[in-house]
Amino acid sequence: MSIEKVTNDDLPALFQAADKVSNVAQSQFAWLTATQLGLCVIVAILGSFALSSAPHKIGLAIASSVILILAIVTTILILVSNLDKDWYEGRAIAESVRSKAWCYMTGSEPYRIDTKVPAEDLFISFLSSLLKSRERFASRLGGRVAIEQQITDKMRRIRNLLLEDRKTVYLTERIDNQRRWYSNKAEGSSKSAKKLFGAMIVCQVFALISAIVIVRWPESPVNPTGAFINLAIAFLAWLQMKKHQQLAQSYGSAAQELNFIYAQSSQVRTEEELSTYVTDSENAIASEHKVWLARRSQ
Repeated sequence: MSIEKVTNDDLPALFQAADKVSNVAQSQFAWLTATQLGLCVIVAILGSFALSSAPHKIGLAIASSVILILAIVTTILILVSNLDKDWYEGRAIAESVRSKAWCYMTGSEPYRIDTKVPAEDLFISFLSSLLKSRERFASRLGGRVAIEQQITDKMRRIRNLLLEDRKTVYLTERIDNQRRWYSNKAEGSSKSAKKLFGAMIVCQVFALISAIVIVRWPESPVNPTGAFINLAIAFLAWLQMKKHQQLAQSYGSAAQELNFIYAQSSQVRTEEELSTYVTDSENAIASEHKVWLARRSQ
């Protein structure tokens, strides 16, 4: 059999809508945060030019004031926009829907192939309950959830496959996909953390050199020490926002756990064993999402 490929477009409309809102909110939140930090650094750079000429001082003071106002406006936008909440809540909903969708496709609890209650009714009921429990977020989803399929043709087609074929699709399109994603993210987060730490060290070294230069030549019209220090602080703030160090560790652990889960698949031979296997696998993936949400919410 040719492996059924499962993309985001093959998942329920609720997943696609929540995923889109989350991704857009994450992008906007990161952009506003980077803008805020950048504006603060620019103000520090302007403050480095201690020129004796009065006209220049007035011009620099006006420019600094305007940029500070923009920085304040950006900070207010970050606080009132709730982009971080949309990011986290959207991700939580999307991953919850994705997990249940795979349970439905593989015929696992609570959507067993032999269930007396129609599995489609149970799945739609779950989506409805999930959306009702997130009324604030539901208003951000627009009409896409209502007009597009919650159970796609691909989901039904996979569910109707033979046991061994459903198992193969799950291993390839879910477990293997997730372990590769976590592995790549762990490596990427580790590299990003090292780069940011390196940039912080470089900025601190330049700040030290600048301070020494000012001590040696106190009449210098430029003192970039504060600018370099603020730039180092900006890199630190960005590191804290992205949480690269923590994510590198948790993503690495998740990838290893999924490796073990993948290795256990050879023991799955019956519908009961597949249901248990999928349930345990989805619980393991869900645990990582809960850790991610907890760290983001701090």
